[in-house]
Amino acid sequence: MHTQEVDQLSSLYGGFWNHNVLDFCYMTNRYFPPTKFIEDLQERLPELLGSYPSTNSHLSSLLAEQLGLKQNEVVVGNGASELINAVLSRYVNRLAVPIPTFEEFINRALILGREVFPFRSSDGFDLNVDEFIGHINETNSDSALLIRPNNPTGTYMPKAGLIYFLNRMRHLNLVLVDESFLDFTDAEPDTSALDLLQDYPNLLVLKSLSKNCGIPGIRLGYAATGNVERLEELRKDVPIWSINSLAQFFLQEMGKYRDQYTESCGKVREATRNLVQGLAGVPYLSPFPTQGNFVLCEILHGFTGEELAARLFDDSRILVNNCGSKLGLDGNFMRVACRTDEDNNRLVEALLRIDEFAEVKMAGVNAIGVKPNEALDAR
Repeated sequence: MHTQEVDQLSSLYGGFWNHNVLDFCYMTNRYFPPTKFIEDLQERLPELLGSYPSTNSHLSSLLAEQLGLKQNEVVVGNGASELINAVLSRYVNRLAVPIPTFEEFINRALILGREVFPFRSSDGFDLNVDEFIGHINETNSDSALLIRPNNPTGTYMPKAGLIYFLNRMRHLNLVLVDESFLDFTDAEPDTSALDLLQDYPNLLVLKSLSKNCGIPGIRLGYAATGNVERLEELRKDVPIWSINSLAQFFLQEMGKYRDQYTESCGKVREATRNLVQGLAGVPYLSPFPTQGNFVLCEILHGFTGEELAARLFDDSRILVNNCGSKLGLDGNFMRVACRTDEDNNRLVEALLRIDEFAEVKMAGVNAIGVKPNEALDAR
């Protein structure tokens, strides 16, 4: 098995178009931007490549208008990752984090020399808010992270639960809410925390546009807060030209495609539901319900996460996220991103093909007295 090659590719964290693989690791909207939007970008490409972008303040104003916010409530970043570093550096000393989670928050905090206090809920992947509040108080944390819906579990904290949490955590220096996958949620009509910014000065909402708009190659994200002084501090941490001209063009034009964007999110939700149903038919997998555009699966038998990732790559050059080493996940888990229905069907077919191969191997070697685990390692 090509375990080493899979590990090497995964360590690149992107650039997979150079390697003839089908990427189920990174979660992006595969139904947006529409063709017309891309054609407009292509037409302007020579001019954009030879032009400087505007200042961050102007770029933020372009986005603020579309979000229904003021310019001094939003700062645009070169993806959410740039803003994660700035936020954690300025406002966090002792961070409470429900696990499992998107580990860039934990890793970045530790790199910055901050203390991190992981919290595991007694309700499984669903967050027990009162327990988390107790954990924050017991650890004397000055900040807390919430991801809605959570990555990698796909669980969703209702807005009423968020308000309950915010009301009891007014003493914290920062409540960081990541809404990068929120547009794929259909749990309730009113989901975003953006309309709460003025009520909670310690609330900061972070969002990656790369994921929900399907533009990871452009790199766009934003942070929003009603705390004007805090917003201006964050803007100072962002280089004046951190956003390129292609990204500026996208921000300028995206408002014209609001209806198409809404439609694309509906397609993602439908494709994700179909993907969950398909994964449920794979005998050795147990997919969890999700409010994101990705699915966490427990591997019930036959493979470790590492083995399954390598076999998928061997069989179909498909890349999935092996979550076996992720903090807060005991056992073997993998996370798969939702792509188009066609791509998702290819993944399910590959998983079923691997299961058939394993069964044949096990039946053959058991007849001559070889242990099942040894059969799975043979190829």
